[in-house]
Amino acid sequence: MRSVHCRVMAVLAERFTGFPDEAIQFFLELQAEQSRTWFKAHQDDFLRLVRRPMEVLAAELQQRLADVYPEITHSEPHIFRIQRDTRFSKDKSPYKTNIAADLPIRPPRGEEDQHTLPGIYLSFGLDGDFVAVGSWHMGPTALARYRVAVDDPRRGPALKREVDRLVDGGWQVASMEALKRVPPPYAQDHPCAELLKRKGLALSVQPSGGVSATPAYVDWAEGRLRAAAPVMRWLARHVS
Repeated sequence: MRSVHCRVMAVLAERFTGFPDEAIQFFLELQAEQSRTWFKAHQDDFLRLVRRPMEVLAAELQQRLADVYPEITHSEPHIFRIQRDTRFSKDKSPYKTNIAADLPIRPPRGEEDQHTLPGIYLSFGLDGDFVAVGSWHMGPTALARYRVAVDDPRRGPALKREVDRLVDGGWQVASMEALKRVPPPYAQDHPCAELLKRKGLALSVQPSGGVSATPAYVDWAEGRLRAAAPVMRWLARHVS
């Protein structure tokens, strides 16, 4: 845990000033080249223009949100690899054209699956800039707990109210998988039917044009992630 703190403090020696315009140019050239030779020759640009700003953004948000998510400063931010996993994909392009980071709201406990933990997800690149919260995919045990809680006459409507509030504020609901029908034994006309169909619960929101290139992006992201705290607390209490 001390090593996590030290790494975060080292990153916080810097402040997030925005993703530079050169970062988008880097992704555009990477998209055109999709070459390991080209990437190796420009790896320093990737680290400076893309990866380092994401590291600083994640670390700064981690510190700013400690009052909302008390254990978040003990979590290890994870920066996703830019290399794509092409083993099961028809698209054999070796590189992604975005940078992303994941930040669980607390460390896993014991043998707990870290993918079940609700967390914060940050993305920047050609696919658009956004922040997201929630649990993108739930394993069978977590999913069963989630559905029992959503079916509860008090807990389910409480979650639905918070999700609806975020959607009204511009957020979008998503999950890795969703059913076309409400799963048994729940009624098809269940008041929380759309939530029961999902095998995970995540919400994302995009900034207005250009703000991710400025220092104001961290303020924007902090405000949205604070607004999403009730959903994250619900998931932490009833699922993880």
